[in-house]
Amino acid sequence: MPADVKLAGLQRDFAAFLLRGDPTVAGALRRELPAGRLAVYRNTVMGSLAAVLGHAHPTLCRALGEERFTALACRFVAEAPPRLPMLWSYGAGFADWLDGLDAAGGNPPWAPDLARLDWAMHEALFAADAEPLDLARLAAIPPEQAGSLRLVPHPSLRLVRSGWTIHALWKDGGAVPLPEPEAVLVGRSPVDGDDGVGGEVRCARLTAANGALACRLLAGATLDEAAGDEASAGADLQSLLALLLQNRLLAGFALDRPPSVTGPAFTRPEGIDP
Repeated sequence: MPADVKLAGLQRDFAAFLLRGDPTVAGALRRELPAGRLAVYRNTVMGSLAAVLGHAHPTLCRALGEERFTALACRFVAEAPPRLPMLWSYGAGFADWLDGLDAAGGNPPWAPDLARLDWAMHEALFAADAEPLDLARLAAIPPEQAGSLRLVPHPSLRLVRSGWTIHALWKDGGAVPLPEPEAVLVGRSPVDGDDGVGGEVRCARLTAANGALACRLLAGATLDEAAGDEASAGADLQSLLALLLQNRLLAGFALDRPPSVTGPAFTRPEGIDP
């Protein structure tokens, strides 16, 4: 057997053993490496990747307990190992994977959504930066055209909608999640000046109606379109806009009617759950 083919096979077997402890390849590997060393490599890889998931999902880790979280993380690592050489990006599918687990396994029903909140905050931390919306330019829009505005979210802005009170659980580890719909708005405050002040990831609870309204706005609907949506009945457009503006979570806007266009062209942001 050519040396390069043998090496490629050894590498595949090594990866399979590290991630799954595959006993069918362990025998061949032990001819190359001592069993004790193989176990050390496997424990190091699994423990390191589980720790990466724990850093990205601190609230879920706290809520489930470190032992339970680590057991789940190791299962996820074995089934969905990293595909990119950037560990900060690892864990994007963890919430969906939790959603697919058998409920008989004892996982609380709110765990996937809490994982989504953690991941939204993780993504917000690493998102690109952008200049916040200039309020003076927004104030110059004639009132009769306000309904035609389309908002441009800051790249860090995320929205997580849930059937559970996950915001309370994020805020207080002792809280008991309730089966009540809500949404959580996540974003990173801009860095001000050369002193580097800012850059903090924050989240704010929204009612279910305001969450539906925010989802429509962040997906590109005009103010009139979003406010007229049946799912947004009972929402408070004024308070939602105030929250977005006060936290500088908008990067621009566009008018639905030409020729007046202000701010960057609208693009749907990643991380907005429907």
